[in-house]
Amino acid sequence: MIRIILFLWQLPQNVIGFLIARIERAVKRTDFKTTYYATSFPGPFMKRCAVSLGDFIIIDSFVATEQNVRHERGHQIQSRILGPLYLLVIGIPSIIGNVIDRVAHKGWSPQKSEQWYYSLPWEHWADSLGKVRR
Repeated sequence: MIRIILFLWQLPQNVIGFLIARIERAVKRTDFKTTYYATSFPGPFMKRCAVSLGDFIIIDSFVATEQNVRHERGHQIQSRILGPLYLLVIGIPSIIGNVIDRVAHKGWSPQKSEQWYYSLPWEHWADSLGKVRR
């Protein structure tokens, strides 16, 4: 019963996550004590990316490190806490932060870019929930 309530609480994320997992032909895997969907040949959304939407963590196999999977697990926990507000409070700011980083920080070193991105409040919170140390 709790799983059904949780699924409905996160319904918008679960629907989008399911669709992206299908479009990307992601395969369900379990590593690092986390179940997620990995894509070896990413399609339009997941090239060198990862996203957490409700029950779905979808990640390009190229970047499916323990640290990245745990970070996305942190976002998954945020989704369970925030429910229907997750997309507004975490999803949209995360996408905007990612775009800003890719466009405005092209000349930065990967380390400096990563430090900036994961210092954003919603990303730092995901790291904390996923027990990621940077």
